[in-house]
Amino acid sequence: MSETIGYEGLAKLLDEGAQLVEVLPREEYAEEHLPGAINIPLKELDRDSAIQLDTERPVIVYCWDQLCDMSPRAAALLDRLGFERVYDYAASKVDYLARGLPREGEKAGERRAVDALRKDIARCAPGDSVDEARERIETSPFGFGLVVDESGVLLGRLRRSTLEQSEGGTVDQLMEVGPSTVRADVPGEELRERLEKRDLKCAIVTAPDGVLLGVVRRADL
Repeated sequence: MSETIGYEGLAKLLDEGAQLVEVLPREEYAEEHLPGAINIPLKELDRDSAIQLDTERPVIVYCWDQLCDMSPRAAALLDRLGFERVYDYAASKVDYLARGLPREGEKAGERRAVDALRKDIARCAPGDSVDEARERIETSPFGFGLVVDESGVLLGRLRRSTLEQSEGGTVDQLMEVGPSTVRADVPGEELRERLEKRDLKCAIVTAPDGVLLGVVRRADL
């Protein structure tokens, strides 16, 4: 019986030597795929094509995104072919690329937001004092800091101007909740145009699980 996994499960299994299979059509695989993945399109998945896989090692299949049903169908087929450890990375390629992770393929060299990512943004915890936040943000190259929880999930933004007007309190009392974000795989030119249109100098980049990755400046795109 196959098992559905998320990104953490994917990373753990790959570290253990799992085999990775993209079941999308060949042209989609050629454009961009996860490093080390082989391509067995769903329409071609049978006993003959699966012979290139080791039945004694875990196999991870993926397709395009959570709504694409190719990977669960491929997992079911491999299960019937006798593979005992089959895993469906349900969130698939969209989730992986949005995390700004290494990629392979014909389009892998195209510039994305992750290629201009800066991580020197001031980070604060919601319970930090205003004085602690002010000290961090004053030395930051940006005019604001970002508030994250213990898991690194983005909670809010704290502007330098807001801190200058405050005499005390904690970060969660002053932060702006729900700042807009973008994913790491947004094409660089597209993001630059988007920022210019809105007259913004930078964009906050998060992973699909809300974890803060960093900030991209318009001037760097």
